[in-house]
Amino acid sequence: MRLLPLFAAAAVLAAAAPAHAADPPAFRSPSGNIACALQGAEVRCDMRRIGVSPPARPSQCIGDWGHAFLVTRNGSKGRRICVTDAVGGPELPTVAYGRTWRRGGFRCSVSRSRVRCVNGRGHGFALRIGSQRLF
Repeated sequence: MRLLPLFAAAAVLAAAAPAHAADPPAFRSPSGNIACALQGAEVRCDMRRIGVSPPARPSQCIGDWGHAFLVTRNGSKGRRICVTDAVGGPELPTVAYGRTWRRGGFRCSVSRSRVRCVNGRGHGFALRIGSQRLF
């Protein structure tokens, strides 16, 4: 019986931890259009629909082009990447509108109008249907 107060105290401490301390390594937007994942020292986000034509495919790209974006932890500007796989799926946890996902030195804010991911230097991307801004 003496263990019950200890378990209760542990539950209170766990509940008081910052929300971002337990952010999963990957997430999706509430619409399901954007999925992002921490992959080592990078955050990658894929879009199901982009709403605009992507820039011309680089000649060295043999995979899918135009729907995947990457920012590195210590790098500069976010970029569009050529991929042969995908991030996402319905099994990923959803980050609600108005919330911010934090993990590995990255921050992705989710709003009704976009998903914006940045590294510690402020570089990254802002993604929404019709506009993908790299900075």
